[in-house]
Amino acid sequence: MEIDIFPIPHRKEGIARNLDKGFLGILIITYVIAAYKTAQWIVGGNNDFVCVLLTIPIFVGYYALFVLACHGIKTGLYAYFKSHRKEWNSIADREEMEEYIALNLGHIQKKAQEKTATITNTKNAAPIADDTPKRERNVESHSPEEITVTPEALEKLQLKRDIQKAHDELEVFINQVQIDRKQMKEAKDAREARKLEAILKYTRYTLMPHGFTDEELYQIEEAVKLLVELNGVTRMEVLSVSKKKGLKQADLKNFCWNIANQYGINPKTTALFALNLFYAWFSNTEPSSIQKTLRNTAGTYTIEIDANIIEHLPELEEKVLGKNHQ
Repeated sequence: MEIDIFPIPHRKEGIARNLDKGFLGILIITYVIAAYKTAQWIVGGNNDFVCVLLTIPIFVGYYALFVLACHGIKTGLYAYFKSHRKEWNSIADREEMEEYIALNLGHIQKKAQEKTATITNTKNAAPIADDTPKRERNVESHSPEEITVTPEALEKLQLKRDIQKAHDELEVFINQVQIDRKQMKEAKDAREARKLEAILKYTRYTLMPHGFTDEELYQIEEAVKLLVELNGVTRMEVLSVSKKKGLKQADLKNFCWNIANQYGINPKTTALFALNLFYAWFSNTEPSSIQKTLRNTAGTYTIEIDANIIEHLPELEEKVLGKNHQ
């Protein structure tokens, strides 16, 4: 890629060439002064000879930066106009063609029909008398615009119209898809919100009968939200859930498994969730041990394994709150 090092003045004598020379002289003087001042600032102004020696490379550096900046601006502008040139030309051609067709539609259709009929008769009919003078009179009676319109031009116009129609249909389709995507996201968010609400009710109704305080239930529900929404685990240092009578490790592991199963959370994260949330029960237990025995079905437990806790929520609510669900 070629980069102009110095601007070249006009070759012809005149005002333009004199202006170019003046601009080039002012530019060079300005950069020499700036380079010398920079050298003085570097040296400290104590040694003029050293300042003069430093002025030359500084001048070259400054001017090189100027040239590169100008070249970058020129390249950017060229790339911008080049990328949009085809689009602008296409729009102008389409507008010009549509305006021409609107003004001469009747003549164009008539000319196309005559052209088609002439071709058909030439192929199928016997030789006829020479009617060159008549056709010449017909040609003279038509305007130049009618003569220049050909079936190829009509085919090109129809192609452009088909492309424009396809573009319009695509735009309508994309707009509709965007609306559908928005509605789908809203519906998904609503389903997730209803699911989370059911999970929190299950948490509350399962643990309330075992003497958990309001503050403890709040902490547990916040930890459940963090688990199911972000797949995260609350640290045990910020929790204060005390041990309750009647609940064993197996009960709490079943409780954690029931919730994690609704969201497909992996056993390792579920084990850490149980350990940190109910640390009073698992203070001497390794996470790997909890992970191996998350699902306890052999025997009878206060909190049983249930893969369908959302469907069975009305029965649990009726059992805990005494509500009658029809």
